[in-house]
Amino acid sequence: MEDIYTVYKGVLFEDSIRNDIGKENVSVCRLLHFLNINDIAQHVENNHYSNKDWHFRYRISSMIKLTVVKCFRDLSFNKTISSISDEEALLFHFVDDNGDISLPTGATLHHFIKYRLGKEGLQYIMGIIAERIIKLTKDKDLKTDSTPLEASRYDKHSDYNPHYGCKMDKAHITLIGVFPLYMTYTNGLANDSPEMDKHIAFLKNYNICSDSYALDSGYDSFENHADVWYYLKVAPTIPPKCNAVINREGTIERINHWVNKLWKKGGSIHMPIEKKLELLYENGRKQQVGMYLRNQTLIDEKFEEKKKTRQPIERSNGHIKGRVTFDVRKIQKDSRELYSILRFVAYKLMILANLQNKIEKIDLARYF
Repeated sequence: MEDIYTVYKGVLFEDSIRNDIGKENVSVCRLLHFLNINDIAQHVENNHYSNKDWHFRYRISSMIKLTVVKCFRDLSFNKTISSISDEEALLFHFVDDNGDISLPTGATLHHFIKYRLGKEGLQYIMGIIAERIIKLTKDKDLKTDSTPLEASRYDKHSDYNPHYGCKMDKAHITLIGVFPLYMTYTNGLANDSPEMDKHIAFLKNYNICSDSYALDSGYDSFENHADVWYYLKVAPTIPPKCNAVINREGTIERINHWVNKLWKKGGSIHMPIEKKLELLYENGRKQQVGMYLRNQTLIDEKFEEKKKTRQPIERSNGHIKGRVTFDVRKIQKDSRELYSILRFVAYKLMILANLQNKIEKIDLARYF
């Protein structure tokens, strides 16, 4: 926990997040005041702004934090600006050259989110935050699951999902421990399994030393088993579908058969099983690798115990929805993906603020 020193109208102010520990009601701006996102702001400046000086009237880091306030307080753009007190404006450094408070308009905040950041900018920020969370947490268990983004029952653009009993779009979320890392957006009837390629591609960039990767049966496919094992170096915990059976091509005899046929590429039946699977995966036998891995799941007597590692994901998704409004009501169809990602990133930034300041028990309910 670092102290922050601020000079306002010639007076030096010292502040620390320690001052908020134990308080029941704290402004979310206080939390974000102690969040360091200078590198993220620099990227936005370098990649999402032109070189005209007038584009930099407000600090980019301050504008990003203001978007978090909008999502957390669930207000319109204009009401978000109206909700910022003078003290909160000072925490975000909304001060002009004369030392007077100068807040952006609601239209300026809207323009910043939709036309400056956009989906591409928010996805970049999502990745940077994920990288930091991975470094700051001791958790090593990965999880992926989908959760509904509820729409109005009268919505013409969202599908009715009979499983959830509502019209909805869908968010596919990957967590490490209880901390969210990555999210993709689809329509409400999209299958979960095809989204795995994006999540695996995202995770493999960070060389995560994972203990487990838990998913539900919606992700049960030979390709998903093989891809998770090959790229993330962990056997996935995926409950087999009700009609799953031991597949002959996934037995050790058939594995050895195909490894032996690849002898010109170094294949040998005396290789460790991990090397055999790597060889097969890299030579067009991905499905067979997945068959072997799923066979191991079917015969694993401890699998029911391993499935319990997935249980916290429902609570984590519920916690996200409890802190930011995570639905697509009253949002135009073309903007739904953007604002869903925005709310997800806003939640991650609040989590990151706690982790950066080494706050072990994260309680976002006390903020307003």
